[in-house]
Amino acid sequence: MLSALRAKRKAERLLPPSARAMYSGNCSGSQGLWEGGGAAGAKEPALAGTLSPGPVLSPGTYERLALLLGSIGLLGVGNNLLVLVLYYKFQQLRTPVHLFLVNISLSDLLVSLFGATFTFVSCLRNRWVWDPVGCVWDGFSSSLFEKSSSHKCICDAF
Repeated sequence: MLSALRAKRKAERLLPPSARAMYSGNCSGSQGLWEGGGAAGAKEPALAGTLSPGPVLSPGTYERLALLLGSIGLLGVGNNLLVLVLYYKFQQLRTPVHLFLVNISLSDLLVSLFGATFTFVSCLRNRWVWDPVGCVWDGFSSSLFEKSSSHKCICDAF
């Protein structure tokens, strides 16, 4: 692993600055190393993605995005927690139809907690601050909870 890191650094020094700046700050655009130390089918180590030298958007845009994501996250957590508390507190709300609504509310709560958090923190820092595992978790959790919420809405429609 150490030799692959040295080879990566050596290869990065050989690249012109314009080629080094091509990699996005988002890890979904990066090129990682496969198990063999290089790209799929390659005999030698490949470059791993690096963060771009500067932010992709202007700092004001990141601040507005952070405000928007923070507001959506807080409203989502607050409203969905309210639904769950009301369902728990009032016995007459415990019907099968309301149970569907509670399931939707629970998955929306998880989207608000896990889906917006990673991107919100990154917007506060003006760049993607998580490693590739955080990037995969962000995409997976957002997709999973949003799909489960939409599937519950489809079931509720029938």
